[in-house]
Amino acid sequence: MLGMHRSGTSAITRGVQALGVYLGDDFLSPQPDNPTGYWEDRNIYEINERLLGVFGLKWEDVAIIDGDQWQEPAVEALRDEAIEYLRSKFLGHPLWGFKDPRTIRLLPFWQPILQSLGVDESYLLVIRNPHSVADSLMQRQGIDAITAHLLWLIYLVPNLPKIANRPFIVADYDLFMADPCAQLERIANRLNISLNDRSRVEIEHFAKEFLDPALRHNFFDVSDFDRDLNLPPLSREAYLWLRSLATDRIPVDSPRFWTAWEKSREAVQRLIVGSTPA
Repeated sequence: MLGMHRSGTSAITRGVQALGVYLGDDFLSPQPDNPTGYWEDRNIYEINERLLGVFGLKWEDVAIIDGDQWQEPAVEALRDEAIEYLRSKFLGHPLWGFKDPRTIRLLPFWQPILQSLGVDESYLLVIRNPHSVADSLMQRQGIDAITAHLLWLIYLVPNLPKIANRPFIVADYDLFMADPCAQLERIANRLNISLNDRSRVEIEHFAKEFLDPALRHNFFDVSDFDRDLNLPPLSREAYLWLRSLATDRIPVDSPRFWTAWEKSREAVQRLIVGSTPA
């Protein structure tokens, strides 16, 4: 499960558990900003934190990790640790997954690991209107809107092509909250997860007993992009393209989508390089 922080990844990951996906048994503890839990495996979270530390980064840093950095000896040591952890804790389950928002920036670390273990991986990308993400980041950590939009772009735009050759689906958090049962069935169908009577009962239980619409404190419509001309127009364009995938208006293998996405990727690269102090 991939996505930017404050995008609803926790709620949707818990929903995916209702489909029969094993997520681990040692989760990060709930916090006031996420009282129903993060559904993140503690050890995978710690590996990702240490990996970012190798690069001298924190999750909220506006930076793109380049190719040479992935070859450092400390990265190789963490890779060995991650392989052993997945082998011992997850590979015994026929259907499993994990979520940590940092992972989308760290796919060059995780994908070779999955391949070395013979894992037939697929991806669920969770998106949310970047205005909502920015507002949530401001409330939680005081991150200004411009920085929040840059982070949203850094997490999603350069990294989406890394999953282009694998099965993946995009789910929009607001659409999920509006009709969680339909969205979970859509996810299951796209990722070839078989549903049975038990999983359908779990889906209904999740939708009625777990999800609490009151926990969604931020909601912005697409039209809200036009209200602040100081915000990066790239985030609006990228979100609208992703929403087209999330609403199945275009397929994930659309050449038109990937041509537009490559232009966005190049623009984000220029934007980040131009905004980084010399």
